[in-house]
Amino acid sequence: MEKPVHIPEGAVYNEQDKEWLLGETNEKDQRIGLWRRWHQQGYLWVTIEYGDGAPPYHVQRFHADGTLAEESNWYGGAKFLGTVRIIKSDHPTIEPFPPGGADKAANVWIAEFDYVDEAIYEAQRYFDRQRNPVSSDGDPLPERPATVPARAHFVRNQFGAAYWVMGTVDIRRAGFIGEYFEWDLDGNYITKRQYSTAGAVIENHEYTDGKLYRSNEYNQPEQQDLNTTYYYTNVDTPVVKSRTVYRKNKKDVEEIFFDKTGQQLYSTRKEDLSEFHKRRYYNGALVCEAFLCEEDDTFPASVKYYAAGGQTLIDLTAIDNDNAIWRLYDETGKELRQITVAKDDDERYKLTKWNAFMPVSADYSTKTNNTDWEIIVAKFNRYYDQFNTSQRLQELEVPAYLQTELDKIDWETIGTAMGGGSKLPLGIKGLLSEDEAIVKMSNRIIWMEIEHQESVYESTYKVSVILARMVPHYDHLPEVQMRLCRHLYDVLDLTYISEDEDLYEELIHTIKPLESRLLQMAVSDEQDTSRMAKYILAYTGSTATEAFLMAEWQNTEHISERRGYAVYSLSDFYALRQESDKLIDTFATAFATEPNAFVRFVMAAQLTLLKRKDAQDVWLSELLQALTNHEAIEEDYGNMIPFIGGIYDIKEYILIVLRKSRPETLENNIEPMIAALPTLNWQQQLTYLRTIFAVLFKNEDALEDITPIRKKALLAAADAVAQDPGFINRKEVFDAYGVPHDVYKLRQLAQ
Repeated sequence: MEKPVHIPEGAVYNEQDKEWLLGETNEKDQRIGLWRRWHQQGYLWVTIEYGDGAPPYHVQRFHADGTLAEESNWYGGAKFLGTVRIIKSDHPTIEPFPPGGADKAANVWIAEFDYVDEAIYEAQRYFDRQRNPVSSDGDPLPERPATVPARAHFVRNQFGAAYWVMGTVDIRRAGFIGEYFEWDLDGNYITKRQYSTAGAVIENHEYTDGKLYRSNEYNQPEQQDLNTTYYYTNVDTPVVKSRTVYRKNKKDVEEIFFDKTGQQLYSTRKEDLSEFHKRRYYNGALVCEAFLCEEDDTFPASVKYYAAGGQTLIDLTAIDNDNAIWRLYDETGKELRQITVAKDDDERYKLTKWNAFMPVSADYSTKTNNTDWEIIVAKFNRYYDQFNTSQRLQELEVPAYLQTELDKIDWETIGTAMGGGSKLPLGIKGLLSEDEAIVKMSNRIIWMEIEHQESVYESTYKVSVILARMVPHYDHLPEVQMRLCRHLYDVLDLTYISEDEDLYEELIHTIKPLESRLLQMAVSDEQDTSRMAKYILAYTGSTATEAFLMAEWQNTEHISERRGYAVYSLSDFYALRQESDKLIDTFATAFATEPNAFVRFVMAAQLTLLKRKDAQDVWLSELLQALTNHEAIEEDYGNMIPFIGGIYDIKEYILIVLRKSRPETLENNIEPMIAALPTLNWQQQLTYLRTIFAVLFKNEDALEDITPIRKKALLAAADAVAQDPGFINRKEVFDAYGVPHDVYKLRQLAQ
């Protein structure tokens, strides 16, 4: 290999390492003094200061352009102790930079690692070109809370949440060992962990608002044996709320519940001795034992539930391959009740399983007052009642006038939510019963098939048409008639009920002849009945309904809530008939002289929703005043809620109305809304944040002009994000206005 001219005379080429090497040794053939290594391309690559031959040896590595790439103290072999500093280059280089994000972050130039043993470091730091501390992403560091040690470094996870981390890393395993900690930006604990020397988690403790709320302690990680403990978080000192002990690869699980004084309340245990042998315990006593068959489609071979005294409480007896009987006994062994179940009975499928009556997770908490035995008996009796109700429903006669209607429909092919159209005649028949248990079961049958997640089907309309035709037959049974009208109200209230125009028109046409009956209901002293009838009439009524609603609104002797709901119903009446001009002429004129605050509020909201950006200032002013003094009309509004949609908070409703009109009218009134953010639940927060952002950050350059009110909004938003960084629904609101969904970035932007 030809030596480059700038490499000193005495340098020797090392063929194995492809480098030129120059340095001295002592009489013991130990390297001493400064040794230099040149890359085969000719540039100075590495210098090692051996001193008198005893470690540590100071090492420097260089990029091809001559700039420093790394420096450290080497103790021989693979052992480095103290700070290892690594520096990037502006030019192509073979020198690596630590991966994990920092290597790609443009603002990260230097990385430092503090090694405490061979291949083990306990701290890491990052700097920009000017040696200013930054995160591994290149962001400036926030202020370090006093509770966060200097060793900890600042990170950001995949959801944008920022926090401080401290732990010891073994690079041979690319993972943590020993103690590990996380703190939030306020210095409160988020997580504490203990790793084994092999990198397995031995303990994991999680905190909320700085208070311990859950711990996992692993006894035998390879067998998934661990203790999971939950703590009461509303006490100053951690008190165990519940502890779950997993044994035998989670085949044996015991859960123990405690009160706030630390006293044990009760314990439950499930033990799977094999795939086919199950046991369940309560406070150490055997509650249930089952032996299952290998064939999935057969009843268990044996199931017994035991009472507190150990005697048989419930057992299962197979009649044949397709049928079995559950029996309930008293303390003397006398049979009290029995339930016959068929293998292919979809309605009672749960009863084909051995654990049909066992409590489930939702039955257990620190507030549970019932024992397993009480819950088991209650579940048996509930199934028994359902079984008998089903029998009575099956035996009900079908009136001739109903049968005529049922025969018009092909129930096998009709469109339904769950494919159970053949069950609908049973539900329709039962809805006409005077037996409340049958009525409840029938309602479940019907709504299971006619609606799912707000979707509607052919059956939604056809069933409702039949029930509307039944109303005149039940003038002698007001409760049944009311039930049928309630169904029509619920159906008309479905979001997509007008989706199929032909079927919808058939339904409306069928309800129209009921107007006189509905008008009688509309004057009922029972407010729910009255509002329900008015709601249906808004969709189906004639000029008689219009006159009635007009009289209801204009009658000043009525309470404000009744008058306000009449205004709301009349608005719907006009809107559904595309008579918006009539609505505007009627209410805009009356608004100017209406003295009742709640009626004025309803008028202003309806007019604003109709005119939107052309809404008059007086209407918007009325809504802003209502927003400020909402307490005065909150009760009246609350009483109307079930009949005007699902917006349960009056402030939220007003904000939505205003946002649909002219959001800029809110700008002078936005500060109280910002101040209210910490007191709201997540649904209300979403509404407020949408409104605040629509007002303050609608323009693209708004984030470049941080006014005092925008600063307040950003800081309040940062606090909201800090409460739950991973809340995706809220992030969508932030993204829509280009506002970062990150606590640190929001606070930096506010500055």
